[in-house]
Amino acid sequence: MTKNFDRVVSVISLLIGLLSIAMSFYLAQPDSNTNIVSLSGWVASALITIALSFTAYKALWKLETDLIVAHDKSLKYKDDSIRHKDDLVAVQSDMASYRNISTALSSMISPDTVRNDIRTRLAAHVDSKVDHTKGDENGN
Repeated sequence: MTKNFDRVVSVISLLIGLLSIAMSFYLAQPDSNTNIVSLSGWVASALITIALSFTAYKALWKLETDLIVAHDKSLKYKDDSIRHKDDLVAVQSDMASYRNISTALSSMISPDTVRNDIRTRLAAHVDSKVDHTKGDENGN
């Protein structure tokens, strides 16, 4: 709202400046060619100023519109990235549970891995018992 207020104030000040120039020429009542040339120069500069002002306002309006669109797009992409990140976490969790289920099912279907694991643990336990008994025989 402040931007629009600033624009309105600048346009009103431009119009007041142009009206004061026109009024000064009207009150001076130019009747010589020099005054007419001077008046045409003021009118030409006023027209150029108005054209440049409207061009600048149009460029600023387009820039503000582009900034708003870019901001909206960045928010949309941020929301999309958060959603994709949440999806990735969910997929990783699903993959971990599928891996656990797969391991459990493969050990039930093929008990060789379970047997080998049991044999390895049993052998390690027996070896540790043998080491303890040898230590006791030596008096330790």
